[in-house]
Amino acid sequence: MPRRPDPTLKPAIVAKVAGHLRHTKLEDASVRSLGRVLGTSAYPIVYHFGTREALIDAVVDHLSVDEDRSLAPDADPCSLTEHLVAVFGGLDSPERALAVRLTFELGCVESLDGRDRQQRLHRRRVAELAAWCRAHGHCDVEAERTARAAVESARGAQWGALVDPEHTDVDAAIRAIARELASSARLAAA
Repeated sequence: MPRRPDPTLKPAIVAKVAGHLRHTKLEDASVRSLGRVLGTSAYPIVYHFGTREALIDAVVDHLSVDEDRSLAPDADPCSLTEHLVAVFGGLDSPERALAVRLTFELGCVESLDGRDRQQRLHRRRVAELAAWCRAHGHCDVEAERTARAAVESARGAQWGALVDPEHTDVDAAIRAIARELASSARLAAA
């Protein structure tokens, strides 16, 4: 009879790999090298995750608890700001900064291997902001354009914080994006 998998092993693997990736480039992390980090072979990684990419996705999910948040279209400007800071900000936390770094790295190469997870997440953020803009007076075309610009600006602020953390206050930049969205909504509604 086959042995039952240990339910504590998968989260332990994710936590150990997350710690390792803080100081390791994603391109240097193979299934074998991650197995060595765990003090084992590659088998537990393949057994629990299937592929290196699935393991890295699990690490990003583990570190990005606020990524599952969604924005109600009728949310007020304060809720919009809180949402954007929770989704795009908080890079002063090493875990959050790692999740953002891995998201950028995965997004840069995923189209090369036929994956689209980061693209789908990006489109989801644009769609929820576009819905918010439409609910606050923007026409469809302007809502889409405004939402796309806001998400791209937020991602740019994240990148700036990763590249130059001493000179980038990502949360302040995100709050400024939220203020701009709120003021454009007031103008569109007028």
